[in-house]
Amino acid sequence: MRTFVICLGVVAAVGALFVACKKKEEAPTAETAMTAETAEVAMEGNVENGLALFKNVGLGTTGKSCETCHPNGGTEGMEMEGMATKSLTGVKDRYPGVFMMMDPEKEVTLVEVINFCIVNPLGGEALAEDSPEMKDMLAYLESL
Repeated sequence: MRTFVICLGVVAAVGALFVACKKKEEAPTAETAMTAETAEVAMEGNVENGLALFKNVGLGTTGKSCETCHPNGGTEGMEMEGMATKSLTGVKDRYPGVFMMMDPEKEVTLVEVINFCIVNPLGGEALAEDSPEMKDMLAYLESL
């Protein structure tokens, strides 16, 4: 759930300002679902470490990194082996959503997409959703 803080100010006779805040929870919508699911995880991550992982061929066994298919830190797409990849700019706003390489009938999360790419094109092992590496990857991708 998304939490909003509503603050009300009260001015006393001496001119001091007293602020009372109340939390208001709102159910996530389709537009906020990605942020609601991963915001806490991504907030704990480190953007610089995420970029380093994005460029690291050690995530897999094929000698590829995320940047192989998403050049310039993911800010560009490309065509490779008859397949086009997209820029990852704004990727946080696309998931949950359909990722055609997985299942064109099913919505998936950004965590699932990251792990699909690590396991398949990179030939590595999936990252646990709460791992420091996944937190860093999410923080980096959400920064684009």
